[in-house]
Amino acid sequence: MSKQLIGQATAEQIQAWKNEHGKVYSYTIEGRVCYLRTVSRDVYSLAATKVSTSPAKFNETVINGIWLGGDEAIRKEDRYYFGLSDFVEELMNKKKGELGEC
Repeated sequence: MSKQLIGQATAEQIQAWKNEHGKVYSYTIEGRVCYLRTVSRDVYSLAATKVSTSPAKFNETVINGIWLGGDEAIRKEDRYYFGLSDFVEELMNKKKGELGEC
């Protein structure tokens, strides 16, 4: 049996998030876990408006906008937050095609 993580959601809660948001991601570090959804255009647009005041606000706004639940220390403590912020671009779930000249 695996050890319970701080902030761990139930299987039912995770399924409810999946039903509402589609994909759900977990981020674990040092016995802690949080849950996030993919970045929507609305969240991205809101984050982009923050860049002019402080580039660091972009990732913070994105993380707050896609946060579903889990251990708040990951979002509040710098040592955990900076690790999670490395994954912001990956959470945009971009599909890249091919660009060609016609």
